[in-house]
Amino acid sequence: MKLRLFAALLVGLATLSARADDSGAAKSVDAESQWITSIAAAGDGSFVAGTATGLLLRPGTVSRFQPDAPGDLEELYEHPAAVWSVITTSDGKTIASADYKGNLVLYDVASKTPRTHEAAFERWCQKIVVSPDDQMIVAGNESGKLFAWSIADAKVSKTVELSPASITSLAFSPNKTQLAATDGDGKVHLLKWPELESVGSVAVGEETAWCVAYESDSSLIVGSADRNLYRVEAKPEAKPESIAKGTDWITRIAVSDAGQIAASEVSGKIHFASGGSVSTIGAESGVWALCFRGPGQLLVGTRKNGIVTAGQRWAWNPAAAKPAEANE
Repeated sequence: MKLRLFAALLVGLATLSARADDSGAAKSVDAESQWITSIAAAGDGSFVAGTATGLLLRPGTVSRFQPDAPGDLEELYEHPAAVWSVITTSDGKTIASADYKGNLVLYDVASKTPRTHEAAFERWCQKIVVSPDDQMIVAGNESGKLFAWSIADAKVSKTVELSPASITSLAFSPNKTQLAATDGDGKVHLLKWPELESVGSVAVGEETAWCVAYESDSSLIVGSADRNLYRVEAKPEAKPESIAKGTDWITRIAVSDAGQIAASEVSGKIHFASGGSVSTIGAESGVWALCFRGPGQLLVGTRKNGIVTAGQRWAWNPAAAKPAEANE
């Protein structure tokens, strides 16, 4: 007899709450109006999350949470507008976040002190990343402008007019030598790092390329408004290949250390691609953030249900019946 294994992906919902950083008193949050827009690992086993409301010019927040209690948010600081992207340095000492008005906030973890740099990125900023050496915050805004912000000098050190369309996402290659930036014209721009010199671009379609992640130094995963999840070589003029087809815009991607790919739609579906196969699960609310916490464990930021989790569960398949022996 043969015993076979199968993987089932389950979603567990968590109730959203938050408490003030210093007072310890519970701070009520209306889960119906609170969006989780971004999630990032904090370096000490905890995670940070950015929030927004339906009115994007209202203040947003950045909070910390433990992955085993994703509904218990400890508010760290507030933003002047909806937070759209949050990230931490690799040593976990600094949290950086950007919002709908282009403001940048840098939060010193040791002193619990936020410092706001108004209009640092001029306009709406959908994505920021930390440079591989932890010295720069790299951001792209809705006018297609790329910024490199020096953390030590607290100012912009370099800008690049990258695209006539909005920059939607950014990612560094694993070997730390290339930066990829997607835009509203369906392109992936490739730049040398740290020079920020363009080496060309890849067209993945005519509609907005919403998100990008490196699968390896030579391979990119791109989510598009044309509802396709693409794989494409990280070189100019490469030809994209669709590896999954969704039912709505694919706007967020996460790649685990083990190489598992998760991509989400604004409607709430999450596609998992691994080993040439794709599995899809549905959430009860639109998905705005993805972050792996470990192998087979995904944190999901939603529109109405706070932070939910998805994980793999292994179980035995029933053994196949033994074929009857042929009569002699």
